[in-house]
Amino acid sequence: MRSLRSRLGQLRPRPAPDDAPTVSWLSTPVVAAASLALFAGTAQFGVTAIAGDVALEFGEVPPEEAEQPIEQVGMALTTLGIGLAIIRLASMGSLVAASVADRLGRRRTVLALATGGLALTAAAAGAWAFWVFVALLALARPMLTGTDAVAAVMVAEETNSADRAKAIALIGGAYAVGSGLISVLRGVLDPLLDFRGILLIALLPLLLVPVAARRIREPARYAATASGSEAEATSQGEDQAASDAHPDPAEAAVLRRRLGSVPAGLRARLVLICVITFGMGLVLGPVWTYLFVYGEGVLQATPLQMSGLVLAAGPLGLLGLVAGRLAADRLGRRGAAAGSMALTAVAGALAYTGDFGMLAVGYLLSITAGGAYTPSGGALDAEVFPTSVRATAAGWLAASGVLGQVVGLAAFGLLAEAFGTFAVAGVVLCLPVALLAGLYAFLPETRGLELEESAPEPT
Repeated sequence: MRSLRSRLGQLRPRPAPDDAPTVSWLSTPVVAAASLALFAGTAQFGVTAIAGDVALEFGEVPPEEAEQPIEQVGMALTTLGIGLAIIRLASMGSLVAASVADRLGRRRTVLALATGGLALTAAAAGAWAFWVFVALLALARPMLTGTDAVAAVMVAEETNSADRAKAIALIGGAYAVGSGLISVLRGVLDPLLDFRGILLIALLPLLLVPVAARRIREPARYAATASGSEAEATSQGEDQAASDAHPDPAEAAVLRRRLGSVPAGLRARLVLICVITFGMGLVLGPVWTYLFVYGEGVLQATPLQMSGLVLAAGPLGLLGLVAGRLAADRLGRRGAAAGSMALTAVAGALAYTGDFGMLAVGYLLSITAGGAYTPSGGALDAEVFPTSVRATAAGWLAASGVLGQVVGLAAFGLLAEAFGTFAVAGVVLCLPVALLAGLYAFLPETRGLELEESAPEPT
């Protein structure tokens, strides 16, 4: 146990490059990156808000001809569910999308991903069949998820240790605002716009991407690392004959490293954090998704009560982000992340074990704790990987979170159906995740350290 902790948590400091200055968490490059995260959130979660309208548009049974209540949906629930699952699973493609940023640069990649994701989302408005709609959004989803992942990497590299958790919180908050914004717009514009009109809203942020592009720069830390690699390659090229005769094992390993891979010495750390991220997805996927199904369908809560919960979630999520940032900077990344993760899991189980009051307490507590997890967990995720593979690691973590959400949604439904109660599903699925928070003990504490100190480049 001690050997594993030592291997995963070992830090080997080295000085920061002189040409890697940092900026404030409210500086123009950080805010511009946060705007891209907001755009991605707006486009990515629109499909959830319009799922019912899509089922009616492409369904085979008009509501007025439905013989059974379930047929009023318009489309077979199995078909609709498979389509939505494909779109959600497509987010795992963000692993490859984010990895490109370690090869081609952060700025170029994040702008390409944001542009492509928003354009494909808007194009889905013209879909003439359900599976065309699914295909277009499935192509857009990994680009949008990758946009958020690379934006978080960029602000982590632009800021110093004192501002990094704040910058990560800003990215998380922007993405959350974007995710909720499309639902609000749908409610306000519902009499005026159908689902196609809602999807076309993605054209507005698409037009703003060039504005953000003028304010986003390549992080100096990445530029310094890339320049160093190019200089080393040039130096080695001066003696190509000797290199061919006696190839450097380290150089050969770099050349063999494929897109999405990390050096062998970092894989144990990556697997550990992927397991943690999978656990968070396992909780948040079902706890936040089944809210209306359980509240209105089981507890018979009124739409007004459920709307009140959603409205209260906004400020509490923001409060969680602020509290999480303070905890990450004052108590440390590991303790803040582990505590908020465990609290999120316990709150998720609590939400489905009682009446509406219990649902409200559990759900809102999970929103607050989940918000608090973002700055500490996000900062640690960025700080424990070196610049050369930081975006690749972010892609792996994004994919792990998506997989956790999908598995959680399926497992929660199966457990609830098998035991005839949501309470067992919540307890069986969520409480074990609270124990996963203990895995943070095997990671290094990075509070107060700069990126080169917390995760030096592998040699």
